[in-house]
Amino acid sequence: MPRACFKFALVAAVVALAVPAHAELTFSDPWLRAVPPVSPAMAGYVTLNNDGEEPVTITGVSTPAAGHTMLHDMESTGDGSRRMVHLHHLEIPAGESVSLAPGGKHLMLMKLTEVPAPGETVEICFHLKGGKDACTGFPVIRQSQTDG
Repeated sequence: MPRACFKFALVAAVVALAVPAHAELTFSDPWLRAVPPVSPAMAGYVTLNNDGEEPVTITGVSTPAAGHTMLHDMESTGDGSRRMVHLHHLEIPAGESVSLAPGGKHLMLMKLTEVPAPGETVEICFHLKGGKDACTGFPVIRQSQTDG
């Protein structure tokens, strides 16, 4: 009987280590802006929610749909224009959310392997500090630039 208890405790410990003690990253309203079939890149948007008790740091992003995927932000230049800048990481404090939205922080999928059409869904994975990934599907939506 003690041997059975030991085996049960061992299995329970392995399962406990495999499942995070707190939720790390959830997604709200993910979407990709549809682009023409010859476009080499497209932008993605989502609200990233940290429902956990510790900060979550995103260290990278990837998808099989693109040769290169990056987090970007927009910054103002001295002449009044704006430009994209690469974010090497993005920290989301415990219990808070960060919005990736048109005109601000966003995803850039570059070197598209095949341009996804409106109605299709693309899986995108966010790589987290500590080696875990959080993935979700991003539907492709046709939306004009003025719809924001």
